[in-house]
Amino acid sequence: MADSVLMEVNCRRPQKIPKLDKDCQGSKSSSKQRVVKWGKGEDDEYLRQYLLFHYQFEKTQGFSIKWEQFDYLFRSRPMDNSTDQISETQSNAELIREMTLTAIEKHNEAHGTKLVFVEHVEANYQFTSGLTCWLTFWATDMASSPPESKIYQANVWRRGTRFHTFIFRVKPTDEEIESVEVQPPSPMRYEFDKPPIVFSRPGPEDEALPGVPFVFNRTGAGLDPDRFTPSWS
Repeated sequence: MADSVLMEVNCRRPQKIPKLDKDCQGSKSSSKQRVVKWGKGEDDEYLRQYLLFHYQFEKTQGFSIKWEQFDYLFRSRPMDNSTDQISETQSNAELIREMTLTAIEKHNEAHGTKLVFVEHVEANYQFTSGLTCWLTFWATDMASSPPESKIYQANVWRRGTRFHTFIFRVKPTDEEIESVEVQPPSPMRYEFDKPPIVFSRPGPEDEALPGVPFVFNRTGAGLDPDRFTPSWS
């Protein structure tokens, strides 16, 4: 009965969701398979991408990054569609599924909910004295009538048998994400003689709108109070 209900609910989902394939590596032709590298603070292109990454990370709290836009390594990385093997004992797909199921189980236990995992959407990760993951997935609330499927997000950390959930939520709407104010990044730990450089606001709407310019002086971002607002909203 539950399976038939899930099938009925799932067929009404409003969009096509990427599948979590066997080895989580995607196709060889994917732009996500490009070779990424470590950047240097004196490189203007690295700084442009660094600021763009910071903007996307802060807007979505680390859950949704357009990795195809980046040629450099930053503090988090894609967990699926990646050639990096994160665990020595599990494939990336197995690790994503295990972390997602554990997050759902812990949430159900703590809040008395009846969420059931349905399908993977995307995942990012970072090594932080353990493994921190940003997981996005479809789940069905079996306590609702009729059972309803939504996209959820969980930011979790695991080290050995220890597991902690920082965020567990229904994915915010595009309007909610856009309303998030993003402050300039912390100063970089470099000292350079090169002059400051000016970028347009590194937001997803840059192609349609000119954006709000700001100055990045390689030791932080500075805003002219006579011309700019102190946030990137």
